[in-house]
Amino acid sequence: MPIRTQPRLFFAVSSTTCLLLATIGCSSESATESAEVDKPPKTVTVMRLQPSSPSYQHHTTASVAPWKAERIAFEQAGRVVQVIEPNEMVTGIGNGRIGVPLARLNEEQFQIAVDAARADLAVAQRRREANLISIEQRLPSRIRTAEAELQLAQRELDRAQRLSRSNAMSGSELDTTRTRASTAQLQVDSATAELAQANAEQLALDAQVQQASQRLAEAERNLRNTTLYSSFPGQVTEIHAVPGTYVKEGDPIVTVQMVDPMLVEFEVTAANSRRYQRGDTLGVTVTGHDGSQHRVTGMVYTVDSIADANTRTFTVSLHVRNQQESSVDLHASSQAQLKTKDIFPLNIGPIVTGDRRLLVEQRCIHRIGEESFVWKVTNRSWNQLSNAHDRGLTVQRMKVNLVSDVIPFLGTWNFVAIDFADPSSIDLDNDLITGQLLAIDGSQPEREALLRKQNENVYLEQTRWMLRAGDTVRVALIPDNSNVGFYVPMKAVRQENGETFVHIVDDMQSEPTARRVQINVKDEDSLDEDSLILCIEPVESGDVLDGTQVVVRGTHYLDDGDRVRVVPKQSGSVVAR
Repeated sequence: MPIRTQPRLFFAVSSTTCLLLATIGCSSESATESAEVDKPPKTVTVMRLQPSSPSYQHHTTASVAPWKAERIAFEQAGRVVQVIEPNEMVTGIGNGRIGVPLARLNEEQFQIAVDAARADLAVAQRRREANLISIEQRLPSRIRTAEAELQLAQRELDRAQRLSRSNAMSGSELDTTRTRASTAQLQVDSATAELAQANAEQLALDAQVQQASQRLAEAERNLRNTTLYSSFPGQVTEIHAVPGTYVKEGDPIVTVQMVDPMLVEFEVTAANSRRYQRGDTLGVTVTGHDGSQHRVTGMVYTVDSIADANTRTFTVSLHVRNQQESSVDLHASSQAQLKTKDIFPLNIGPIVTGDRRLLVEQRCIHRIGEESFVWKVTNRSWNQLSNAHDRGLTVQRMKVNLVSDVIPFLGTWNFVAIDFADPSSIDLDNDLITGQLLAIDGSQPEREALLRKQNENVYLEQTRWMLRAGDTVRVALIPDNSNVGFYVPMKAVRQENGETFVHIVDDMQSEPTARRVQINVKDEDSLDEDSLILCIEPVESGDVLDGTQVVVRGTHYLDDGDRVRVVPKQSGSVVAR
């Protein structure tokens, strides 16, 4: 059996060997034929190389804070009778400005103190005047009388002494005469002493008048200070007391913060903090209520001189001017010519007076001549959810009759009781009325024009500030000072066999070809559009890079001298000029 199988195995191996040799021969012929075919140009993208400096900017998140904020309090204790509402804008007092009252105390006790101090001052002044009369009239007259009596007593004494020497007068009569003279002298001395005492008392009475004047001034000052004002313009952000509350001296009543300008604060490292100087301007990006981006400018206000102990960073504060934004574009529509800031329900009588009287805020009533009316909202009601994007109101003029005097409520609102001329057209539980109507520009509308209108379109406007305390914004940081040079993307630089080079397009020949240029990469590098860019310079002084086209995409597949086909880039240059 083994003898027969060996020839068959030899035949099989021989056949396989022949097949492999034939295959190798065919492959060699195909490779030879392919080598003789020209290679097609390689597709690349290029960039025009020019001296540049990266102008990228890093951004950081910053927080918005008020520049000035103060918890304002009364200087004396008392019972609060009025407090302003939150979010109201106020003006600071001083420099000829009257200011907007923030709160008021009950003035009764302070008025009593003023009256008492004024009475004390009057008493002190009368005492001083009475003493002055004594000094100027009574005591001088008394002194003159005493001096006249002294002169008379002295003459009688001289006569008595002469008579006594001639034994014409007894000794007892002489003693009586001497006593009268001494008594007259004592009366002169007493009157003179009283005058000196009155002069001293006059100084004390002058001081008492001054003290009484100061007490009156202090009482009047306390009376004036029953009305609380802000020392700077701003917005009321928080209320700490309500009408009826008894507050002590220094208890906070309201918090007011300045809203223009605002502070924008961000953290930087110790090295970067030295790049910011007072007065530098930076770009601040703010996101609006509608999602749009607004770019404003901020000026460096302060840079912390001490790092935060926990983060080891420094806080940079910017001053940014704030702007008011309206909830609707009032000037974009021609339908509504009027606007209002408030709408009120009609079922607030039990809240104010505890009865079912129909009360409306005094500002809701419009008067033209003898006629009074309110504007009823027809496209909204108390039990209907409102659309946040629909700020338009359709209103109808409704005639009313006033049936009561002004009813104050919480020191802020003033209500009046009314009756509708047509009660059947009103749903007291669900209907709404507008507040004060104003023209689109904020001025008072013409009364005659309102009287001619029965139905009208009104915008419910609400203004808000672009920057609010607690918001976050984006701040463009100051870029590093990079040297001017030739900057290319990192993917345009190639390293091979210890050499670093780029490919530039040589279009001096009939077809563009890639030429290899050896370069050195400087230490300067930077980021542009989240891509690393490198600063390069040629190794050979004869190689010129300025104005050449450097291959950006496709350089890793090129050899020196390869033909290339330049295609347009799909994005802009990564290096900013």
